Amino acid sequence: MKKLQSLNKRLSLVTAVGALLVLGSPANVLAVPPDKVHFGPTQVFGFYTAGCETFAVLADFTVEGFFVVHYDKDGNVTHVNQHQSYTDATYYNSEFPDVRIEGGPGEGENDRFVYTGESPFLVITGPFFKITLPGAGVIFHQAGRTVFDLNTFEVLFQAGPSDFTDGNVDALCAALTP
Repeated sequence: MKKLQSLNKRLSLVTAVGALLVLGSPANVLAVPPDKVHFGPTQVFGFYTAGCETFAVLADFTVEGFFVVHYDKDGNVTHVNQHQSYTDATYYNSEFPDVRIEGGPGEGENDRFVYTGESPFLVITGPFFKITLPGAGVIFHQAGRTVFDLNTFEVLFQAGPSDFTDGNVDALCAALTP
């Protein structure tokens, strides 16, 4: 449940930021050519990643990226593409913060918010999480393609490794247990 709440909060935050960037200025709403807005680098601390039996897995990382806002011929937003890169990711035990794992290179995601049709939706692609232990390989991986209904945050489609959304946390929890 906490994982779903974290995902809902993250999607709500991303949606809210996108809406503010799109609607924040009358000039943006009236523009027909796409607008590109850069953000970050911003440090994030204590991002809830997973729940283990006696502790939560939290992450600290730096995020930066950009939005590209697309309009129809009348100036209405049709979709927003977003790219985020995560660097310096560290995953740790909430009860024993010194028990840590470094995140993998290349963590990030590409998002596409689509506002046309009956229900808005979000498509996320990329290696959102990729945690690897020397000698053990990848122990936690969220990648591929996931489609969410933006009204309900229901997963409509998913392909690829999905440890985050499926709650496959045993190896991650074991690695962070002192």
